[in-house]
Amino acid sequence: MHGSRMASMLAGIALVATSSSSNAIMARPVDTVGPPQIWLGGGPCRATFSEPGGKTSGPEIPIPALRLGSPVSLGKVSFTTGGGGTSNATEMMRRKQTGLAYMPAPFDSSSSTLPIVYAPPAAETRSGYPYQRLPLKSVSGAYDSEALVFAQPGSGTRGQIVSLSLGMKNAPAAAPKLRVVSGPPVSAGTCQRQTLDVYAPAMTARQVRGLFSTSGCSWYQLATCQPSQWPHGRVLFVLRNEKATRSLYRWVDYDPLARARFARTPL
Repeated sequence: MHGSRMASMLAGIALVATSSSSNAIMARPVDTVGPPQIWLGGGPCRATFSEPGGKTSGPEIPIPALRLGSPVSLGKVSFTTGGGGTSNATEMMRRKQTGLAYMPAPFDSSSSTLPIVYAPPAAETRSGYPYQRLPLKSVSGAYDSEALVFAQPGSGTRGQIVSLSLGMKNAPAAAPKLRVVSGPPVSAGTCQRQTLDVYAPAMTARQVRGLFSTSGCSWYQLATCQPSQWPHGRVLFVLRNEKATRSLYRWVDYDPLARARFARTPL
């Protein structure tokens, strides 16, 4: 794997760190649609793959209004993840001073009001599909207080959810189609183990595994894929760290992503 790609993987794995000598927060990349970044390097921490044989789509999104295909009201301001403490605070202040919304509007799942989500036009998604932050007003102990949403625009005021990322208390009970166990080295001979389960009923285990390539077309570099190589159907990724008490779930519908991408001029 190229050095820049490996650095990106490590950045995706690491939590945002705070310096002991200042209040600045280290910059982190924007979260984009797809599986959580996992270690695919070699050595004693290299990834191992297994096929538990699951055929289901896994657990459903626990908030009905945020399920794949659900409508959203299109926001006018983007609230992605990433950046650093200083740059984010500066941008927030700039928006506040110019009268723009500076925090994403919380979503109340008990209300009939649609979630407000910025849906980027195709020109803004050539290098990836950036998640938008969505604070959740009605909080449950079963899931985190903020979701990440990627929506595609439909009409001038509405869009639809194509992917949702949410931290959850429980790991799924159903067997996945593919399981990846890996983890970056944290010290000599020690690996920080992670398990990524993939539920993809519309794909074969071979197709799912093939997209964990360390070069060229992959889950992380779909821009390099040909139409025949693209993932299809609805896919659920569930990441568990060995010492974590919660799991990261990412539901993705790859079919509308593919239609939008291949309907325009290839890169």
